[in-house]
Parts: sequence; C-alpha cells; structure tokens
Amino acid sequence: MYIETSSPRQYGENARLEFSVSSSHIGKLSCLKFYYHMYGQTVNTLNVYNGYANIFTESGNQGNIWLFAKITTTLQSKVSSNYVFL
Repeated sequence: MYIETSSPRQYGENARLEFSVSSSHIGKLSCLKFYYHMYGQTVNTLNVYNGYANIFTESGNQGNIWLFAKITTTLQSKVSSNYVFL
C-alpha cells in the first residue's frame, strides 16, 4: 500500500490497511515486515496494531530514506496499520 500524504490531504485524515487472521493462526507467533518512508516537516505518526495492541509507532521526520521494520508478534484476530496525517 502506498499513501501520498502531501496536499490535498488534510490534518486528521487516516489511512488504514486491515487484514483478518484465520482462526487456526490466532495465538501463534508471526513476523510482520514492511518498509516505510516518513519525510518532511508535516509528518505525523505511523501506528501498527495487532488487535487492539499497538505493536509499532514511529513519529515525525525520519529522513528522506525508506526504513525497514520487522516485528515479531503473537497474532490476534485483526491486524491493521493506521497512518494519521498532520
């Protein structure tokens, strides 16, 4: 998923990517890997949730580079990422 956060985006808008986990995988360890790019003075926050638990947060300008995140977590019923625009 790619989200452009500059104009015409407005403060407070959210982008969300969700996927459900099959019942046979709930409670098992899994690894979530992704790249993110957070560059500019108006960058706000990227949150990744596993169910209702926040398992990753990054805020503010991280430089003009793509960064890699690798998170080991126990799977819940729903995993989502939520990006809040500043």
